[in-house]
Amino acid sequence: MHKPIQYSRVPFPQFTDRHVISQTDNMAQLERVKVEIAVELGKTQFVLEDLLKLKSPAADVDLNDPEMSTEERNQYVVKLDTQIGEPVDILINDRVFAQGEVVSTSVGQSYGVRIISILNEEQQIAAQAERK
Repeated sequence: MHKPIQYSRVPFPQFTDRHVISQTDNMAQLERVKVEIAVELGKTQFVLEDLLKLKSPAADVDLNDPEMSTEERNQYVVKLDTQIGEPVDILINDRVFAQGEVVSTSVGQSYGVRIISILNEEQQIAAQAERK
């Protein structure tokens, strides 16, 4: 038979000269916290054999060539489950936070994401469950 566990309070000293931080100060501190943002364009699954067949196209390979077979094109392209124009997931610290639309920057040299909706807590939970 196990001896019952006994709990007791831990005495903490009273802090009488505490500096009370205002809510504004707390927000200013939070605003400086760095978070990682990622955009998930889509997902796919591969059989390892097919993954090993992927290769980088030579400079003269035209992936838009109508004479190129689907099988040949699949050596160079990973097809994702997201359609062009579909919203993409925006993640903060690996958690779905919002959905967005892929855009090009004004310079046209890099991608950006325009936020189209910030998910409420219920939507975030559902979106996170879908990811698993």
